[in-house]
Amino acid sequence: MKPQNLRNLLVTVFLGMLLNAMPIAAADLAQAKSAGLLGEQMNGLLGLVDPGAPADVKTLMASINAQRQAEYQRIAAKNGVPASEVAKLAAQKVFEQTPSGQYIETPSGWQKR
Repeated sequence: MKPQNLRNLLVTVFLGMLLNAMPIAAADLAQAKSAGLLGEQMNGLLGLVDPGAPADVKTLMASINAQRQAEYQRIAAKNGVPASEVAKLAAQKVFEQTPSGQYIETPSGWQKR
């Protein structure tokens, strides 16, 4: 599959996955990201910006990351590409859509947008 086609498929699937998440989890995620507790990592997963985040935030992160990893694996298997490539493309798309005030991972560490 051509990289552009994979990107288009990934965007559609990933955004659908995010939009179809449980509303409470989506609200909790938005709150955790806005509070600077969680951020988006370069590997397509959520990461702890604040290692002192409450246990419920860590549990939320683990749950969402498990869902993301499963989706990356599914897309990768369907398209014959490594899951890491799918995750990297997802990270790029999420980074583009991350609002001001939230954190993204850079090679030098966490950066507030």
